Amino acid sequence: MAGEWVPDALIEQKMGQTKREMMDYIEKNSEKIDSNLPVFFGHVISILENNFPDIPDQVYDRFIDDVTVKVLEESKRSTDVEYIERLFRHATRVKRKYTGRAIFDIVLGLKLIDIGKYKDAIDILMKYRTVDAIVCTAIAFCYYELSALELPPDQRPDKSTTSSMALSAREQMIELARLQPPVNRLRFPQVIQELRVNKIFWFMIKLAIDWFPDQPVYLKIGLEKAKKDQNRDMRGELLKIAAERYYSDMFFLRDLYHFKLEARDAGGATAVVRQMMQQHPDELEPLYYGLQLAIMSSQDSAYQKFRSTAISKKMPAHVILLLDLAFFLISGRRTDAEVMFEDMEKKLPALGYYLEVLDYLMQDIFSEDEKRSKTARKVFMDSIDQYCLKLIKMKED
Repeated sequence: MAGEWVPDALIEQKMGQTKREMMDYIEKNSEKIDSNLPVFFGHVISILENNFPDIPDQVYDRFIDDVTVKVLEESKRSTDVEYIERLFRHATRVKRKYTGRAIFDIVLGLKLIDIGKYKDAIDILMKYRTVDAIVCTAIAFCYYELSALELPPDQRPDKSTTSSMALSAREQMIELARLQPPVNRLRFPQVIQELRVNKIFWFMIKLAIDWFPDQPVYLKIGLEKAKKDQNRDMRGELLKIAAERYYSDMFFLRDLYHFKLEARDAGGATAVVRQMMQQHPDELEPLYYGLQLAIMSSQDSAYQKFRSTAISKKMPAHVILLLDLAFFLISGRRTDAEVMFEDMEKKLPALGYYLEVLDYLMQDIFSEDEKRSKTARKVFMDSIDQYCLKLIKMKED
């Protein structure tokens, strides 16, 4: 029935299936598609309009983007710039928002880098520097490679290289620090990964860290990408540099602490907490992490020590109460936890809704179902962590 309401979830499921079928078709008919792009895009439009007449423009255009890049990925002509431009021209014409060329231009720019046409790549990419950090590093890489062409074949640019191209490479990395565009905003398909996009990014970030040793911003940008990419090796490498250069910076200490926790390195996490307390003796956040570690390891004496210090430093009372509850729960002391919870309901009536959620989690934590208990424990600790840190930062501000 025309105009009949269909839940968004069902539309997304159907679109996902349609996209998979389209990708399979492209894989099997690449040469046929290349030989007649207008017919192919007409086929795509027909599928969308017949099956999804009411989808938003953004969803429609994203489908066109994904299909187009898949065509490029499968094509034997993917290094032919003239072909790429023709493919993107057809794709742009069939999109609802005709101005949506950004992803195509960026892909073209990166392709040009891959085949060594650095000046052409710069011309295309320059206007997209604020779209994604990867674009700034790609432009800087182009200048770096152009500066290398001015040197003898066995020599690479270094800090002493002062050619205009070498200086332009540094200027683009300075622009990255100034603009601070989003990290991983662009979703690159496999064909772009093959263009060494990430390798270029890390190459230029490492150069910038070396060029500008007093600027922590490059480490911060790198850490953000490493975390989003789940690249623990690179994250560890950057944190090692940060620990040497910025040993008192809470941004890096905080990230290093969580890095150690994720690796289940209790000793390393404890050492970071000590360093935090040495560098920031009047702040509550290091004490909170000490309490958190004591809870996780169920160390009564350590918890009591950090708790006493937290009280003397005037940590908010309801934070300490929540942490006390967490300590009893994680230690498996059910009776103490239940008594503690009843006391909190009386002392913190304003937290009624939140405490109700915690009560459900408590029941699951003491469930005989090990998987259910483990899941509830994690949810409980994550919730407490977010809530308490927010209160502590408000107190410190």
